[in-house]
Amino acid sequence: REQAVTTGSRDKTLRLWKIADEAQLVFRGGSTTDQSRITKALSEGKQDAIEAAADVRAIIEQNHSTTQHADEYRDLLRSLAAENTEFCEESVDAVAMIDEETYVTGGDSGALCLWSVQKKKPVFIHHIAHGIQPTATSTDTVSATAAAADDENSSATRLPTRSRWITALAAVPFTDMFFSASSDGLVRLWRMRPGKTPGFDMVNTIPVTGFVNGLAVRELTPEGSLAVRKDIILAVAVGNEPRLGRWAKEKARNVVRLFHLPANPSKSSSS
Repeated sequence: REQAVTTGSRDKTLRLWKIADEAQLVFRGGSTTDQSRITKALSEGKQDAIEAAADVRAIIEQNHSTTQHADEYRDLLRSLAAENTEFCEESVDAVAMIDEETYVTGGDSGALCLWSVQKKKPVFIHHIAHGIQPTATSTDTVSATAAAADDENSSATRLPTRSRWITALAAVPFTDMFFSASSDGLVRLWRMRPGKTPGFDMVNTIPVTGFVNGLAVRELTPEGSLAVRKDIILAVAVGNEPRLGRWAKEKARNVVRLFHLPANPSKSSSS
């Protein structure tokens, strides 16, 4: 490859480096959930509004391969609509190169953004890709002594809803598939949509407990094989804490798990 792509974390930039030309292209991130258009149609139940917003059906019906995932995602959108919740991307921390002209990024807003060298803004955004953090109350964060000292201030109040951070991304080189991960217990496999309409859909999940702090993918090519579909080895770096800080903890071991994803989906293995 003569190109590389990096993210700038808190500066919310995506940079495409053209090594041969010693040049770079800068793309600006910082997406915000469009709850006003998507979840309003769901909460009010207006069929004409749902049909008018093409991305509503794309998000609900196409981004989930099973009815269970579709129902869970619909319920999530409805709950966020009731609370008028929005998530703004403040940090872009993960990036994967789909091909020389297409990239996908993830950050603290939980959104997966698809980029093209033809545009300076994302051509497709899938919000809240790995769900939201479990809700908590303010009494969970104060000591019993402080609560007893001031009963009025210690009353339980709900903390703001937070989406799950996209902690790792990895693409199968020069294919239409990529993986994303967070701390929701699932590594998700996505596939690009065929045709000219930009976007991607979730096609499968792999259960992994803990914070996924890194992903790596490699295709297995047997010597002398001319097969179009190849087996894939997925390496998942799992930890009980996120790699960028110690503000959360999960019951998990610090290990690297290897998954063998065969071209024939009837067989798979992990270690």
